[in-house]
Amino acid sequence: MRRFCAPVLALLIATAGLMAAELKSGLQPGDPAGVFNVRDVTGPNKDKTLCYR
Repeated sequence: MRRFCAPVLALLIATAGLMAAELKSGLQPGDPAGVFNVRDVTGPNKDKTLCYR
């Protein structure tokens, strides 16, 4: 059983390492931010939905 577990574990670790290298989170440098709406809770625009670009 140990002879089977060690290669399988090594393969899983190698695969996880390759998959993690391909992940990219959030905006990449040079990418424009998209439009998003927020609900203002303070100030002169209190209780209004505002669009930020």
